[in-house]
Amino acid sequence: MGTRDELKSFVRDALVAGRSRAEIADALSAAGWGQREIETALSDFSETPFIPPVPRPRGSVTARDAFLYAILFTALLFTAGYLISLIHNLLDIWLPDSAAGQYVPARAEGRIRWAIAILIVAAPVYVWLSVTTDRKARIDPGHARSTVRKWLTYVALFIAAMVIFADLTYVIYAFLDGEITARFLLKAATVAITAGMIFVYYLRGVEESKDVA
Repeated sequence: MGTRDELKSFVRDALVAGRSRAEIADALSAAGWGQREIETALSDFSETPFIPPVPRPRGSVTARDAFLYAILFTALLFTAGYLISLIHNLLDIWLPDSAAGQYVPARAEGRIRWAIAILIVAAPVYVWLSVTTDRKARIDPGHARSTVRKWLTYVALFIAAMVIFADLTYVIYAFLDGEITARFLLKAATVAITAGMIFVYYLRGVEESKDVA
């Protein structure tokens, strides 16, 4: 039996014996258990007055969840990345840089076609999987507690936050270097808005999952 299982078993036996949570916490603390470990072990059981103690629902990990969410977040990365690429290359055509050379528009047109092709495939996949998984999470609380879902949600939040941080840092650097142009600001705004929308969307998902847990 692992340490966590042993601690959980002790807490369960103590609750069955009629010990209060405060008494259990004091006993564990006196035995050398950390406050975080004690709170985690006690949180495994609902405070509902019932014997035996009622376990709280916990997150689950399934191969199906891993498969679905891996595809969903891969589609998200492709959709966000190539949407930014599409807008950036359109800006290169609409607001050309005279110092960049005559071949820039031709290269931009090729990248635009590639970005559109990727978006036609990735964006519908992302939207469909997002709608499907969100609907399942609303219907089945167990699906909302998926450990894979939570981990990949936080990964998406982390990546979006880092992109926003890097984008703002580069804008400040360009400003200090005197290289600010309308085209540059529009490109930077495209990155910031895209990453910001992703961050807000998944942050809302995190807040909603707290109500389910």
